[in-house]
Amino acid sequence: MLRQQRWLLRHSNSLLLALILVLLLSATSACGASAPPPSSSQSQDNMRLKVAVDSLSAPFLPDLVALDKGYFQAQGLTIYPTPFQLEPTSPQMAEAIHSGAVEVAVGGLLTEAFLVSQVDADVKVIGQLQVAFPNDITVSNKFLQQTGLSASSPLEAKVKALVGKKIGVISATGQTGGFVSYLFHLFGLDVNKSATLVAVGNNVSAAVAALKAGRVDALSFYKPVGEAVQTQGLGRIFISPLRGDVPQMQGQLNSVFYAKASLIRAKPNTFKALVRAMAMALAFIQKYPDQAIKILQKYTHIDDKTAAAAAQDLRSSYATTPIVNERGYNVTASFALQTGAVKKIPPFSTLVDTQTAAQALQGFTPQV
Repeated sequence: MLRQQRWLLRHSNSLLLALILVLLLSATSACGASAPPPSSSQSQDNMRLKVAVDSLSAPFLPDLVALDKGYFQAQGLTIYPTPFQLEPTSPQMAEAIHSGAVEVAVGGLLTEAFLVSQVDADVKVIGQLQVAFPNDITVSNKFLQQTGLSASSPLEAKVKALVGKKIGVISATGQTGGFVSYLFHLFGLDVNKSATLVAVGNNVSAAVAALKAGRVDALSFYKPVGEAVQTQGLGRIFISPLRGDVPQMQGQLNSVFYAKASLIRAKPNTFKALVRAMAMALAFIQKYPDQAIKILQKYTHIDDKTAAAAAQDLRSSYATTPIVNERGYNVTASFALQTGAVKKIPPFSTLVDTQTAAQALQGFTPQV
């Protein structure tokens, strides 16, 4: 009898303890003190993005404006590193996105996105920034004297005058080299056989120094390199798509921002905030072009005269909305194919994410 009582007591205590634990767990769950851990997608959507640009130059002015005016922070974003990580050429930028070393190219070239899409079908263009081609062919005074040509000469005569010349570029395989290739292709010429492309660096001062020293006869470079050459009396802008010298390039979509679709899905709020920050930067450029050029001047260290000379052309080259224009996409596709930069262009609907920007801007008016 005594043994039975002890057994009941011992097991009653165990049952009571189990009951107490169940009640405690139920109470904790009911009051929400022990919420389930966040999903992996929630933890990734952390409002942080690792970004890169090709250079601190005109195609990336919206990035510089957003950084300088605090528009990234205004949208709750942390962009790093700042001012920005630099990838020296278009192919290297594409590879950085493909490998995951960089999360988003903010102001990367559309031709880069074409390039990386050949090896990574996950890449998506999210928005547009510059909707005109900002590169010029700028030549030395000696070149003008030898050829007897001017900026108003026919395009064919100007292109054929470049045959046999040394032309300074950032990269023979990037956009600056591609522009020369495109111009030669228009008139049945092969740039690899008809000219010498010389890599001279990726900033304004390096390009100007190369022309001044006579290491090159001409430059294929983004603005405001041509304006810097002119203000220093070293030469003239010779061919300018922004000024209408190459009708086939009118409306070309130049700079965009792009990332992997898998990352956009994992960080939807982060990327929508990026779209809104860029919308604010574009609005600022349109509303305050003189101030925007001052910001470009701050990062490129160009003088006041050069900045003023570039301001008028540059303002008209930027988009009024980040939502990608399909016609501009097609113009750039034709350019990329003719330069040989890519062999195949993905359809607009395949490469461009039309939803993220549209959703981000729904009901949003940029206040600058």
